Amino acid sequence: MSAAAKGTQEGAGRILGMDLGTSNTYLFAGSMDRASRPEAVVVPGVSDAAGSMATAVLYEDDTPILIGNMAESECYANPKPGRVLRTQFKPELAHGDAEALIWMTDFLRLLGEALPGGTPSAGTKLYVGIPSLTREDFSLNLGRCFAAAGWPAPVFVRESDAALISSLQSGALDIDDLERRALILDFGGGTCDYTVLDGVDALANGGDPLYGGRLFDDLIYQAFCRRVPELAPGLAGSAYAYFFHWIECKTEKERFSKAMSAEADPEAPTSQEAGVSLHAVWYDAEGSRRDAWVHDYSREDFIRDAENYAASPQMLGMLSQYAGRGGLSGPARDLLEGRSIGLVSWLRELLGGLEGRREVGRVLLTGGSSRWFFVRALVEELFPAASCAMSRRTYEDIAYGLALYPVLAASRERVERLLKEQLPAFAAEAATAARALVEKSGRALARRCTQRMVERDIMPALEAAQGTPTTVAELEAAFERNIREDTALLDIVREKSDALRAELQLDLSLRFRAWLRENGVLLVPRFEVPAQAISADFFKGLSVRLSRLDSLNIMRFTLTAVLPLLAGTAAAGAIAHTGEPVSTVLGGGVAFGGAWLLGRAAPGFLEKRKLPGFLLNESNRRKIVEKNSAYIEKALNEAFAGVQADISDGMERRLRHALESMLGRLSVLNQVRCQH
Repeated sequence: MSAAAKGTQEGAGRILGMDLGTSNTYLFAGSMDRASRPEAVVVPGVSDAAGSMATAVLYEDDTPILIGNMAESECYANPKPGRVLRTQFKPELAHGDAEALIWMTDFLRLLGEALPGGTPSAGTKLYVGIPSLTREDFSLNLGRCFAAAGWPAPVFVRESDAALISSLQSGALDIDDLERRALILDFGGGTCDYTVLDGVDALANGGDPLYGGRLFDDLIYQAFCRRVPELAPGLAGSAYAYFFHWIECKTEKERFSKAMSAEADPEAPTSQEAGVSLHAVWYDAEGSRRDAWVHDYSREDFIRDAENYAASPQMLGMLSQYAGRGGLSGPARDLLEGRSIGLVSWLRELLGGLEGRREVGRVLLTGGSSRWFFVRALVEELFPAASCAMSRRTYEDIAYGLALYPVLAASRERVERLLKEQLPAFAAEAATAARALVEKSGRALARRCTQRMVERDIMPALEAAQGTPTTVAELEAAFERNIREDTALLDIVREKSDALRAELQLDLSLRFRAWLRENGVLLVPRFEVPAQAISADFFKGLSVRLSRLDSLNIMRFTLTAVLPLLAGTAAAGAIAHTGEPVSTVLGGGVAFGGAWLLGRAAPGFLEKRKLPGFLLNESNRRKIVEKNSAYIEKALNEAFAGVQADISDGMERRLRHALESMLGRLSVLNQVRCQH
């Protein structure tokens, strides 16, 4: 256990969240009095560095001597007569199995003794997850195990609720998602459970206690046995048999699953089309080390094996307590009777019969086995209207959410009081900052649009006019045509609008969280300021203004402010710097310059007059562009100012409304179902 986690356990307001899994157990420590997130409790010799510990007890002559990962290791490393490893006993608690109650009690008692500081005291708030689909007897029997092991009385919380809380904090789910019907699929090592939620009201629970990651451990084991004929006979009588089957093969299964998930990701940098080579070490009955290889195991190989799976004798022995029990699904009965079944089809059957599945708007995948590539594919097929998210803590979700729940529930009450008392002040301050961002974005957009117009729309027209005598009207038409046909201008506006919305939402969310911390709310759900707090009119408004070229009056500005400056020095400049005949200069430039003086008062007078070529030489074109750039940018800023004002005017009102609405949805944390 880290120093912080140890302090959390021993200090006031301590919280422990426990995910007591069929295959693995996770324990997280939190505190009501600290601003820190819950931390994994690492128990030396019992759990790994991430806090995962096998839900296993090693007995010697009916005396429990070790639990967790050390129990598994010692079972094969030091085999002795009378030693036996007990696992997979959690599901039996629902049926009051006497041996399962003893094994669970021994597991909890030895775990408490192994914790730094010993078994938690009665002052510790202990939250334990229970599957959504369990009989009431399960929590009653499990509570007796905790009491007999010397632990404080636990509060039982649905595992789906714990996963929901963890995902809200991590950002895998948003507060807005609670307004849609959601499915939480918890596909773990021992079982597969799902809960359909409307807010936090469970509309449906389901799953299968026999469908879990351990079946895929067995599948990989059998793949090794097929490729290495001497493996199964060599492991017979070896103390390493359990470790190879359930530890080594599990490791290779997870590596293969990760590789296949990366292959399924279109953004993944590499592909595993040729498959993955699986490798595991084993020791025969004489203790000689051997290597087992399954070369180039592909997605197709896996699907073929998974859809033609029959449990090994070792798997059937592990599940023997289910044989003859009622309430089993068809695939589970076939599995226990040794018949071939389809593992992928089993999940399809589990989820495909869900009533109202087409109304599900959000699916959250949690549990280590949910990382399989076929899980997401099935979800997308069976729930076409839903967006699918993978929890960021798949293995630790439940324990983390359990340790976080009481803190967030208390924080919600403080947030409610704070918003009622100080929301107007915060909204006014945040809206001022948002207006500044909108204005800054508008100026940046004006600069980008100006640069684009000059480089793509104005300069090419001036260059073309320099070689071919062109009237002012023709030049104006070229400007207008180029700008209207320049679709990239709208792309620039759309890109900047999207960036502004994201920047506004992030800035407002960070300000809101900082404001909460400044006012003593140290730990809150990781929610974003709702999107409805930000106007969607930015792109629409700016694109309309940009399409109205009359608001720019580029040619009028060119006629009245730019060309007169050039015309006054046209003849001298042309004679000194161009190769055009003097007669052309005097007959064109001087005459044009004189006409220009008249045209300043009536620009329309000049529209049909051709511009002398020397007037549009490189030097003059640069002057025209420089002055037009400044003018266009100023004109765009003025045109955009109205849009910015419209957006800013409603910002404070929208922000207040959005935060009030969000506060109502935060009440989900006080509706989590608990059993004492």
